[in-house]
Amino acid sequence: MDILTEIENRRALRAIAPEPLGEDQIERLLRAATLAPSCFNYQPWRLVAVTGDRLPALREALTEGNKWATRAPLIVVLATKPSLDCRSDQGRDYATFDLGLAAMSLMLQATKEGLRAHPIAGYNPVKAAKAVGLPEDYTAFNLIIVGKPGDESLLAEWQLEREHGARQRKALSEVAFRDSWDRPW
Repeated sequence: MDILTEIENRRALRAIAPEPLGEDQIERLLRAATLAPSCFNYQPWRLVAVTGDRLPALREALTEGNKWATRAPLIVVLATKPSLDCRSDQGRDYATFDLGLAAMSLMLQATKEGLRAHPIAGYNPVKAAKAVGLPEDYTAFNLIIVGKPGDESLLAEWQLEREHGARQRKALSEVAFRDSWDRPW
């Protein structure tokens, strides 16, 4: 089974239709997220899939640059708390890494299903937490905006350029090394 196609096709696109997603489809996305690996299998992620009456309040937490996301029928809040973490003796916290793995799993499933899943950090975390009733000991780390492909005419010029521009990736030799730091791949 080859998933390289989904990895290559996954883009953080912004043109999203307001058309609702099916419950079964949302459940598959959440299930994909929960199948991600995690340190000691602690599974520190907590996912709040917002599609209903809390959606307007969550949309109010978005920054001006992410107003495009207000059309999305689904926003997933990824959260965790310190007691769910797999902290090493050296003080390295893994929960945020584990949340990233869960997010990527969700985004790959969305890509497989022809959906757009765009992770964002541009939101007010206090407003977002309040909007979804997150307990005080939890932190909302990321939002994933999910929907079907939508109308690009609602995007700003700079957003359209990013939607249609060449995908920017650093050369493997800039980010990967063979055996030691001084030997680029």
